[in-house]
Amino acid sequence: RNLVIHVTAAIGSVCCAELHGAHHRQVANTVDSCVRWVLLCFSLSWIAITFGVAQALVMSDQFVSLPLGEDNPLENDSPSAPPLYQPRPPPNAPIGMAGDDGEVKFEVTVSDPTKSGSGYQAFVSYKVTCQTNLRQYQSPNISVNRRFNHFVWLHAQLSEQYPCYFIPALPDKQGITSTFNKFSEEFVEARRMGLQQYLHRVALHPVLAQSKPLQVFFEGEENAMRLPEEKKSGFFSGLMKDLTPRTTVPQDPEFDAMKLSVKELEAQLSEVHKFMERLIRRRKDLGGSLAELGLTLITMGNHEQQAGDGEAASTSKSFHDLGSCCDHLSISFQKQSDDETRKSLMVIDEWLRIAQGAQEALRLRASALGHHLALSADLERKHKALTSGSQAGKNAVTESDVTEARRKVEEARQRAELLGTRIREEMARMQRQKATELRTMLCAFVSVQLKYGAQVQDSWERVLPSILEGVDPAALQVE
Repeated sequence: RNLVIHVTAAIGSVCCAELHGAHHRQVANTVDSCVRWVLLCFSLSWIAITFGVAQALVMSDQFVSLPLGEDNPLENDSPSAPPLYQPRPPPNAPIGMAGDDGEVKFEVTVSDPTKSGSGYQAFVSYKVTCQTNLRQYQSPNISVNRRFNHFVWLHAQLSEQYPCYFIPALPDKQGITSTFNKFSEEFVEARRMGLQQYLHRVALHPVLAQSKPLQVFFEGEENAMRLPEEKKSGFFSGLMKDLTPRTTVPQDPEFDAMKLSVKELEAQLSEVHKFMERLIRRRKDLGGSLAELGLTLITMGNHEQQAGDGEAASTSKSFHDLGSCCDHLSISFQKQSDDETRKSLMVIDEWLRIAQGAQEALRLRASALGHHLALSADLERKHKALTSGSQAGKNAVTESDVTEARRKVEEARQRAELLGTRIREEMARMQRQKATELRTMLCAFVSVQLKYGAQVQDSWERVLPSILEGVDPAALQVE
């Protein structure tokens, strides 16, 4: 500022000297030059002020941005000393408020899958309804149509803005077999149930339920939910993700134990899922075989009825009754398979996706820790170079370089610690939910067996008198 004042005064003095005795054109030229010099000085002054403010903001330890979806900054270890690094409240902190009773209500359903388009342009959309008392929403009742890509967008936004929360993975978009049909009724229904489980899990989360991306998903326009090409799900997306280099970090007993626990949980759930899926598939096959057997028995009964002899009527009735029983049982087995799929298999499938989300959160925390260690090594290298007066790279290290490196190290440390705290809370929350939901799933599985087992026994018992009519009981004895 002082420089601008002195330069402006000097230019004014020069202009007065030049204007003395000058004609009109010389006066105009001199005034124009003076104005240009003044504007140049003010521009340089503004740039200097802006640079000084920016440098102060960057170098100041009181403005470290940690966009982690949290509004609780880390507390300083020393209560008497003022905090060196105070994170700014991130823009994606929860903004919703519950109703007057304080209890958050968030009920979501995914229904009515509808196919649109043809060929490669064909897609399935779902009707998504929401009932909530969060005041951030414009209406307590919402109904929108969403495609699978919109769920992919929501998952990407939540994962980016709220790292290390256990966000379950999305259900598969398509299969990998040559005979797979992504528009088959069975696959579309399974994916609908998976998407509803996903939204239900997000809506149950105390932080994610009030997130801005979820509100945009329910209330925003489709144009606001467009994904970049590199983030769209596809056949090779999971493969390329697995090929991404992993950050090498030192052993951490606490989080290594968490990682092992989640990995073992996923392995055990995969085994249960495999055999339960096999059981359900064989039950469906049994139901189909019973339907075919029933039709054959009824045909046999018609043939006996046409024979016309004395015993033909009773024999025909026995075949007809047993055929009808088999047909009824085939329907019962199909319903039992559907209930087992919905109440047991899909629950295990959901927990497999939760385990995948937990593994991703642990990977992100390990990556953040590795980043902190890398920055710490860089700080140590720069500090040694500054102390010895040598160079670290092409340029000499200055005090500001070391200060900036120290700021980055502290920011990375806070981020790693914050993510670690978040994972501890999420692990405890997951353990509580797992203990309740998996035991509920087992109870549901047993209840289904008892329900349909009783129906099967009742069906066989009702048809048995018709078959035994006119039959010598001694002939039924088996040695």
